[in-house]
Amino acid sequence: MVRIGDFEFSLREFAGSLGDFGPLNPFILGYIVILGLNPAGIFLAMGLANIIYGLVYKLPLPVEAKKVIGVVALEEKWNSSQIYLSGILTGIVWLLLTFSKAVRKFAKMVPLVVIRGIQLGLMFILLKESIKFMQTNILLAIVSIALIILLINNRFLPSAIAIFCVGLAVIFLSNQEISLKFGLYIPELFIPHYSAITFGLLIAIVAQIVLTFSNAILATQLVVKERFPKRKISEENLAKNMGFMNTFFPFIGGIPMCHGAGGFASQYFFGARTGGSMIMEGVVEIILALFLAESITSVFGNFPLSIIGAMLLFASIELGKFVIKVTKKIELIQEIIIGIVSLLTNLAFGFLVGLLMYYFTKKISSRF
Repeated sequence: MVRIGDFEFSLREFAGSLGDFGPLNPFILGYIVILGLNPAGIFLAMGLANIIYGLVYKLPLPVEAKKVIGVVALEEKWNSSQIYLSGILTGIVWLLLTFSKAVRKFAKMVPLVVIRGIQLGLMFILLKESIKFMQTNILLAIVSIALIILLINNRFLPSAIAIFCVGLAVIFLSNQEISLKFGLYIPELFIPHYSAITFGLLIAIVAQIVLTFSNAILATQLVVKERFPKRKISEENLAKNMGFMNTFFPFIGGIPMCHGAGGFASQYFFGARTGGSMIMEGVVEIILALFLAESITSVFGNFPLSIIGAMLLFASIELGKFVIKVTKKIELIQEIIIGIVSLLTNLAFGFLVGLLMYYFTKKISSRF
C-alpha cells in the first residue's frame, strides 16, 4: 500500500475501482459491438475523466455511461455522429444550468424522501439485473457470492480482484481462440454536424436530463454524504463535472457519460475510499485504449454475466443501506411507491411521480 496525502494506492482501492464494472459493461459492449464505436476513444475518455475527478475530489466518484441515451441509441441503432452529438448537447445543457444557478434552485425543490425513493428504485433495478445475470450460470454465481463474502475484508486478496480473476480464467479457458493483441491505437477526432439532430435524439436528451438530475446528481450527492459526512460535494459540482466531460470528450470518441449512485455504492462496497481508486482505474483504461483496444471487445464480451450479477447483488445491498432511514410511516410508503414505479417504468418517471405525490400529499395535509 502507498499513501500520498489523501490518496491511497492499494489492492483494496484497486478492487473498489472494479466494482463499477458490472453496471458499465453492458453499455460499453453495446456501443462497441452493436453500434461500431471505436473502443480506443471510449476508454481514453473514461480514463481521463476518472483521473481528473479522482484528483479533484479525492473520493471514489465513478464515471459511467448515460443510461437513457445508451438504451435509445441501441434500440434505434444511432450512428456515431448522433451518439457523440447527444453527449455534447447534454454537456452544454448542464453547463448552462450550472452557471445560471438553476441546478441549485431545482435541487432545493426536491425533498429527501423523493431522493431516497430514487435510491430504492435503483436498488430494485440493480437487484433485478443481478438475478437475471446470475441465472446464466447459477453455480458460478454461487461461487462468486461465496468469494465476495469470504474475502470482503481481505487486504491481500480483495473480493473484487478474486472474482475478476475467476472471470478472466473462465474466458481464456473456455475460449481458446481469444488472445491479447498489443498495438498502438489512436482515437479518431469527431467534428459534430447539426444534420445528426433528430426528434428522437432530442426526446432522449430531455429524458436523460431528468434521470441525470435525479440519480447522477441528487442521489449520488446523498450516498456520498452518507458515507463521507465531512466531504461535501455540491449539486453544482456534479452538474459541472458532467457538463465539461460531455462537452469535450465526445470530440475524441467519448460516449455520453455521467456519475451514478449505483456505481458509487458498488465501488464503495468493494473497497474504494479515496480518489486513488479512480486514478488507478483511469490509468488502466488509458492503457487499454492505447495498446489493447482490439482485445477489449472479445474479452469484455465473453466476461461471465453470472459474476457481474453477483457484483450487482452486493451493489444493490450497499445502495439500500440508508434507504429506510425515515421517521414517518408516510415517508416510507412514499419511498416504496417511488421505488416500485421506478422499477416498473424508469428512474426519470419515478422521480416525476415522486415529486407530484409529495407536493400533492403536502397540499392535502395542509388543509386538515
